[in-house]
Amino acid sequence: MEHPAFVDAGAEAGLEIWTIDKFEPVPIDRNKYGKFYNGDSYIVLKTTGDNNSTLYYDVHFWLGSKTTQDKKGSAAIWTVTLDDQLGGKAVHHREVQGHESSSFVGYFQPAIRYLEGGNESGFNEVETNAGAEKRLLKLSGCDNMRIEEVPAEASSLTTDHCFILEVEHDIFVLMPDGAKATQRRKIISVANNLRDQEHNGRATIEIIDEFSSDDDFAMFFEALGSGSKDELMEGEESIVPFSRESMTTVYFYKVLYDDEVELDALSKPFKQNQLESDGIYILDTPCSGVYIWIGKDVDADVKKNYNDIVQKYLDVKNYPAWVNVTRVSEGSENSNFKQYFHNWQTVAASSSVRAIISEFDAGYFSSDADESANAAKYIGKSAAARGYMPDDGSGEITVYRITEEPEDITEMISEKPILYQNDVYVVQYKYAANGEDAYIVYTWVGEKAAAETKSAGREFCNKLEEELEGDVNIVKVPQGKETKHFLKLFKGKLGILYGGMDNDYSPDNFNHSYQDDGIRLFRVEGIELEEDMRIVQVPETADSLEDDDVFILETPEVVYVWNGKESNDKEQNAALDFTKTVVGDEREVMAVPQGEETDEFWAALGGAPAAEGRSGWQLTLNRRVTTPVTLTAVNVTIGGKVKFEELPPDFTQNDLSDDSVYILDGGEELYFWKGTNTPERVKAAKDKIIEEYIEDDGLDRTVDTAIVVSVKQGKEPANFKKLFSEWDDDMWDNQTSYEDLKNETKAGNTKD
Repeated sequence: MEHPAFVDAGAEAGLEIWTIDKFEPVPIDRNKYGKFYNGDSYIVLKTTGDNNSTLYYDVHFWLGSKTTQDKKGSAAIWTVTLDDQLGGKAVHHREVQGHESSSFVGYFQPAIRYLEGGNESGFNEVETNAGAEKRLLKLSGCDNMRIEEVPAEASSLTTDHCFILEVEHDIFVLMPDGAKATQRRKIISVANNLRDQEHNGRATIEIIDEFSSDDDFAMFFEALGSGSKDELMEGEESIVPFSRESMTTVYFYKVLYDDEVELDALSKPFKQNQLESDGIYILDTPCSGVYIWIGKDVDADVKKNYNDIVQKYLDVKNYPAWVNVTRVSEGSENSNFKQYFHNWQTVAASSSVRAIISEFDAGYFSSDADESANAAKYIGKSAAARGYMPDDGSGEITVYRITEEPEDITEMISEKPILYQNDVYVVQYKYAANGEDAYIVYTWVGEKAAAETKSAGREFCNKLEEELEGDVNIVKVPQGKETKHFLKLFKGKLGILYGGMDNDYSPDNFNHSYQDDGIRLFRVEGIELEEDMRIVQVPETADSLEDDDVFILETPEVVYVWNGKESNDKEQNAALDFTKTVVGDEREVMAVPQGEETDEFWAALGGAPAAEGRSGWQLTLNRRVTTPVTLTAVNVTIGGKVKFEELPPDFTQNDLSDDSVYILDGGEELYFWKGTNTPERVKAAKDKIIEEYIEDDGLDRTVDTAIVVSVKQGKEPANFKKLFSEWDDDMWDNQTSYEDLKNETKAGNTKD
C-alpha cells in the first residue's frame, strides 16, 4: 500500500514532516517545522547522505501529550507505509512529547516548541504581531532545548529554567542563574525569533539575569501580575526519575508473540548470530531506550503492527509511555544498536566500513574486499586509540612507579621497559608543540593494582599537572588499552608482567606456581616493529592461545615460540627479541607453528584446547566501527548532583561552552573536555563524572577499563578536533560575548 503524500519522500537529504489529520498523513509547511501541537501526532523523516550515493533514513513518529489513540495508531501505521516506499531501509523511532531523543530535538534549532491544540481546533496559533495577550513560555533543557507554554502565573516559575513572558509588545527573558554560555546564546536566539517571526519585528526584548537590578526584576513580576524575586529563588523543581529493574543492565530477549508477548531472556555476551531472520528481538538499554529488531522473514502483518508488541512489552515491564523506542530491521541496523553486541561483522562491505571508521584508519581501506578485510585485521590488532598521536613519540620520557607513600615514588630509567600488573605508573612525556613545550601525563593502571595505589596515582598525576601548567593533556591508560602513542614511547619494547612491588618483582604466573613448575605464557602482539609491539603475560593455559597472535611459552628446559596461523611476520620476529628481554637467552628456543605442537608443549599448558578458531582482533575492531561518536554535556548542581545531556549526532564546536565540561565518547576512549571558565565544583567532580557516565551506559566497559583523555580548551589534540565537522582554533577569541549579545538584542528593539 502506498500513499500519495509520500511519493517524493526521501529523494534527497533533508527533513520532511507530516501531521495526521482524519487518519491521513498531510504534509505541513516548512515554516512550521519545529512547532508541534500537543493534541496531534506527526511523522518526521530525516534523510542523510550524499544524494549521488546511498541515502540513509530515520523516520520518527511523534506523539503529543494530548494526542488521541486514533492519531497514535495512524502515525505508527503510516510510518511503516512510508518505510515500505523507502525500500524498508529506515530506522523507526517513537518520540513522546517532552522525552524526545537528542537526535530528534537536534533537528530543530535553537529549540523545539510545543503548542496547545491540534488540527481539530484549526491550529489556533498566535497571530503575527499579536499584542493583546499575556503568555509565559518555559524553556527546558540546556543543550537540547524545548519550549512549552505554561500558566502565566508566579507558581509556574522555577529557578532552574528560563522563562519568556510576552505581554502585548514586551518580551521579558528571565535568565536562570548559572546558565551556561551556550544556553544563554540559544535563549537569546529564541527571544529574537519570537520578536522577528511572531511580532513581525515590532517588540522590545528585556533580558533579566543575575546582573540585573531589583527594579528590573520588579518590572518582570509586575508584568506577570504576581510574585517576586525572593519567591523565585526558592528550591529546585523536583524530577521523578525513571525506574528500571536495574539502572545499568542491558536486557536482551527473543520475543514469542501471539495474543500475549512471552520473553525468552538471552545472556551476555550478546552476539549477532543470535538474531534469527524469522524472529523478533527486544534490546532494552539503560541510556538508549528500547530497540525492537525485526528479521527479514517475519510476517508482513506482524512487521506492520510491531508497535503492539512494543506496547505489550512496556506494560509487562511497567515502563512509562514516554520511553524511547527504536525499530531496526535486519540488514539496516544503526550503530547505536550494534554497539551492544560482542562481535558485529561490519567488515563485509568495505565502503560501509570506510564510512564509519575513524578518519585516521579510513585510508587503510580500498575498493577491494580482500584488501579491506586485511586492513580491518591490521587495525584490530593494533593499539587502542590509534588516532591519538600528538607527535611521533621522539620527545623526553620520564616514568614514575607509584606507591601509597609519596616519598617512596621512584623514577625509573630502563632499557628494558617492564610494567607490572599489580602496580601503577605515571609517564611524563615532554615534546614540542607550536614552538613551545607541551606535556602528556599518562597514568598506566595495572589490572590488579590496589585501590589505594590507583588513588595515589591520581594524586601524583594532578600534582604534575599543576607543576607543569601550560599545555598538558592527562591520559588514563588501563592495562590492555595501551594507546598507539603510549606504546610508541617505549619503541615497541614494552613488557607487561604478573606481579609487582608486593612480591619484590619476582617472576610469577597466573596460578602462582612458577617457583614449582617454571612455566609462564606471554602473548606478543602488534603490527609495527619499534612502534606498537608489546609482550603481555597471560594465563598459562591452552585457552589463552589465539590464532592471530604469537605466544611465548617458558618451561624449565625449552622456550617455545608458538606462531598462530593468522599471526604476522613482524610479531614472529619481535617474539625472538622478547624472549631475551623477559626469559633470557640461556635456554633453547623452539619455533612451533600452530597445528604442529608436541605433546610436551600441550602438557606444559595442561592439555590441548577444546576448540580452535579463536581470534581477538575482531572484537577490538567491532568497538571502533560500530560505536557512534557522541558528545555529552555535563552539569553539576550546587548540591553535587551530576546531570548528563547527550547532544544531537551532528554536534559542532559551537556546542562546547567555555564554562562547562563535556565527554566526547569515541567508544574506545573518552575525551574529557574542560572549558577555561569551568566552575571549580565541576572540575573537582571529574572522577565522579567519569564514573557515573560509564556506569550508566550499559556497555561492556568499566571505570577501570576505559581510556580517559583529559583535554583543556585551546589545547585539544588533533584527533579530538577531527571528530568535529570543522574546527577553528580562534573560535573562542572571536566569539561575541554575552554582554555584546544583550546589547545587540537591545539595539534591535522597536515598538512601531
